[in-house]
Amino acid sequence: MEGPGGDPGVTPRAVERLFAHAAELSALGSSFEFEVSCLEVYNEEVRDLLAPPPKGAEPRRARAAGKNRPRFVGLKSTRVATAEEVAPLLAAAQRVRSTASTKMNDRSSRSHYVFRMRIRRREGEGGGRRTSRRLTPRSVRDAGSERVKESGVSGEQMVEARAINKSLSSLGDVAALASGAKHVPFRNSKLTHLMQNALSGSLKTLPRRSSKTLMFVNISPLAKHYNESVSSLRFAQKVNGCLSSNKRGLPGK
Repeated sequence: MEGPGGDPGVTPRAVERLFAHAAELSALGSSFEFEVSCLEVYNEEVRDLLAPPPKGAEPRRARAAGKNRPRFVGLKSTRVATAEEVAPLLAAAQRVRSTASTKMNDRSSRSHYVFRMRIRRREGEGGGRRTSRRLTPRSVRDAGSERVKESGVSGEQMVEARAINKSLSSLGDVAALASGAKHVPFRNSKLTHLMQNALSGSLKTLPRRSSKTLMFVNISPLAKHYNESVSSLRFAQKVNGCLSSNKRGLPGK
């Protein structure tokens, strides 16, 4: 979701587009406030990546609260005014993310990473009536699924791999069950719990909320990763069959 300087990736480009669109609307009388937060789900624990921990300590933890509209208590939000102010926050979060070397990846993500931006838009001028709207775009970078035999992990990394695969399995279950189940198990994993607001507006059979979800799946072109690539594509097909385009929450002119 983020890349090197010359190829910034989806998240930085989306941030730039949001600020550019906000500038266009500001010229028509709107005003905006932006806040940014970054977290990771590591072994089913939510960690705040923008709260500087003491030297040698783990990032501060946040806890999930709320049943139907989950929120995270204790999560640091930083006010920003430009896309340029977001870049160092993304870099700071990446520096403290949980990573490790495996046989398949020399810098393997050991957690699911979430970048969240809270946007408040006010419309109206002078003494006239002002209206307010809120938008919360999120960028979620899931850790890759792992076949333990191929990645060669053991000990602590084995525990991490199981937690990663559990979260991805729960995400697939949420999408599949939404096609006919009365109860969708968002709370079976921290990943699906924190994505509940976004997914609730995108899964076809759930009550409509103002949201839209896009999913990108990355696979390896190498023949030795064939089985893992096929598994990832099947997962994408499974989820894609349950997603719909709900455009009601997108900011408009």
